[in-house]
Amino acid sequence: MGNITKKDCMIGSFLSLFMVCLFTYLSSGYELIVTFVIGVLFAFAIFLTLYRRGWALSEPLSILPLYFGILSWQFIHFSEEFITGFSSQFPAIYGGEAYSVPFFLLLNMISYSLFTVTAILAFVKRLPFLLIPALFFIAYGALGNAIAHTTWSIYFGKYFPGLYTAQLYWILAPLFLRRLTGTWSVTLKLIIPYVVLLPIALIWALV
Repeated sequence: MGNITKKDCMIGSFLSLFMVCLFTYLSSGYELIVTFVIGVLFAFAIFLTLYRRGWALSEPLSILPLYFGILSWQFIHFSEEFITGFSSQFPAIYGGEAYSVPFFLLLNMISYSLFTVTAILAFVKRLPFLLIPALFFIAYGALGNAIAHTTWSIYFGKYFPGLYTAQLYWILAPLFLRRLTGTWSVTLKLIIPYVVLLPIALIWALV
């Protein structure tokens, strides 16, 4: 068992800042800013909460099976997005340019590879600062997707690409965070502000 140290926290902070800068750069409109960037901030909030609570890294077999189970569902979710035109509709509503098929595939496949490797290194090799990418997947790839796809569908009053498979994340993401934090009270304190604020940002930024 290894605790998140002050050094881990500092490296994690720089890693989070790098991700914010990267997603801002890749965003042709506001699409990645109101989704991925906010997701990074939520992931860092989870990381900071674990650090302040003196949380120790869980044993790999207690956390990784659920994590990879959620990640496996992401491939199903990506498939729904891919065949229903998410890559063009998503950036368009935020003033961005449609993603080309190669870019959309590359962005997602590289991301899934990084989510896999960083989770293994964090829990097996005991490198807590690498929780940041893994937590980002849970923060936005899972819970953020549930919030965003539901928000867009309600706002536009119709199906928005990716809606159906995103619904399972309403269950999976909180279950993972409960297992990670060890308590529902901490989990809900993290989730509730996110569930309230993310839809506001998503709607406010719509063009």
